[in-house]
Amino acid sequence: MNEPTATEKERAEAVASAMADIRAIEADQGVTRAGVEAIRDRLIELSKRKELFGFDDFAPPENSAALYRLSEDEDGRFALYLNASNTSSTPSHNHTTWAVVVGVEGQELNRFYRRLDGDQGVVETGEHMVEYGTGVAMLADDLHSIHIDAPSLNFHCYGLALERLDAREYYSESSGRWKIFPPSSDIREARHGLQAC
Repeated sequence: MNEPTATEKERAEAVASAMADIRAIEADQGVTRAGVEAIRDRLIELSKRKELFGFDDFAPPENSAALYRLSEDEDGRFALYLNASNTSSTPSHNHTTWAVVVGVEGQELNRFYRRLDGDQGVVETGEHMVEYGTGVAMLADDLHSIHIDAPSLNFHCYGLALERLDAREYYSESSGRWKIFPPSSDIREARHGLQAC
């Protein structure tokens, strides 16, 4: 494997510093609304290092999206990904862990929902356009959907790695039922200062 470039080393150091701060935020404030908002703010600070997180190193697949893993603890906690997308859309879903989305390049529309009783579905409660300098922060049961229709790069950070989230629920409009998202598996490795393969 090739030696990391200077940019890759600098990226790894910036990510490691941010994740150390994020661990400290959770330890200090707990998994609370204020805590996840502080995590969001720390990732907004990381997003200012735009020279480290560009399309040249994190290209989205044609007409779809890819997740690049930037950091994850050995126990699967504190997982940070860069979501590179040309187009992407999800149904309303929860995460079963805290989740933060922060813009780096382009736009990702986040819509938020309240769950209705039984299989009655959801009602939309608001939306936020995630773009450079902004982000959203969610607790385990918060519901959102994402909508992307042009090239974008966004940080997605979770209290637990996506491969380990085996109970995330989403609302299927077509069947009128809540279903379980399978754990994510199409994740590209981009840790330790090495370019993603």
